[in-house]
Amino acid sequence: MKVVIAMSGGVDSAVSALILKSKGYEVVGVHFKTERDVFFSKFTLTHKVCCSPDDTIDAKKTAKKLGIEMQVIDLHEDFEKSVINEFAKGYMKGITPNPCTLCNRKIKFSTLRKIAEETYSDFWATGHYAMVENGRIRMARDKKKDQSYFLALVKKEDLKHLILPLGNFSKSEVRFIAKTNQLKISSKPDSQDVCFIPDGNMERFFRSRHIKLSPGPIITTDGEVIGEHHGYQLYAVGQRKGLGLAVGHRIYILDVDPRRNAVIVGEREKLLKDRIFVRDVNLLEDLSAEVDCECKVRSTANVVPCHVKFGNPTEVTFLKAVIPVPGQIIAFYKEGYLLGGGIMAKS
Repeated sequence: MKVVIAMSGGVDSAVSALILKSKGYEVVGVHFKTERDVFFSKFTLTHKVCCSPDDTIDAKKTAKKLGIEMQVIDLHEDFEKSVINEFAKGYMKGITPNPCTLCNRKIKFSTLRKIAEETYSDFWATGHYAMVENGRIRMARDKKKDQSYFLALVKKEDLKHLILPLGNFSKSEVRFIAKTNQLKISSKPDSQDVCFIPDGNMERFFRSRHIKLSPGPIITTDGEVIGEHHGYQLYAVGQRKGLGLAVGHRIYILDVDPRRNAVIVGEREKLLKDRIFVRDVNLLEDLSAEVDCECKVRSTANVVPCHVKFGNPTEVTFLKAVIPVPGQIIAFYKEGYLLGGGIMAKS
């Protein structure tokens, strides 16, 4: 049986390839280049990012060590159009997009499936921490590391013949396997930041795209101006740090209003919602018009019970109030299985 695996150059995909080979699969590695190498040479990197030239080198070394074929696919033009441009447009609209879920849906999984079909492979695989059981996606054994959330928008057909080798492992176990098998990337740090903003400097990112950042008011829900921001695109709902305000108590961003070029702030309690609307819903299973299930409003959040009424838009009511961030993903679950997800709308 032949399987194509996405190899990022990190420890997770390397161990996934190792596990697949040990199980007798014919393994073919694919490394996606989503950025021009010259982009990264402009910065002194202080954080680990994905898709850098070093990652390409590491992926090649791992493939050679494992004795598997690997090809490098240049996707930077598609990535620019489908992920980076959409990311920037989202911030211009006052929402906070999730680039990883966009990339998984529009770039990585569809391309991986296409390559598998072209190479007459039986399966395709990634190093995500999640499980596949009888064609259904399930949360990983290690709930703190679970990455099923990031698969919520992937098209159903792109998950049809997917293998996820790491679903039953913890991160420490994966690193131990890598070290035991003399893989040099065993202690390589995980990616943390947005991969196309390697230094984390959002202001520089927007200016590099000729997006004007204009100062504007920071106001309370009562309309009182209590400060000035440096461009509404630099702020996100739920943000507390970096506001430059001294009001004697903790204050959070409640909304970003592009029309008024304003950032609205208030107490944390005002962020809590027991009902939201969701757009661009993607379902991985056949469901009725209304379902009771659980959901996550961010990857590190606990699941909370909710009632979902599908429509245009879809309405989600929570049994326990949550802090939703417009533009981010909500993932739906039932007994640990991923049902699908959507993008939380701006109220």
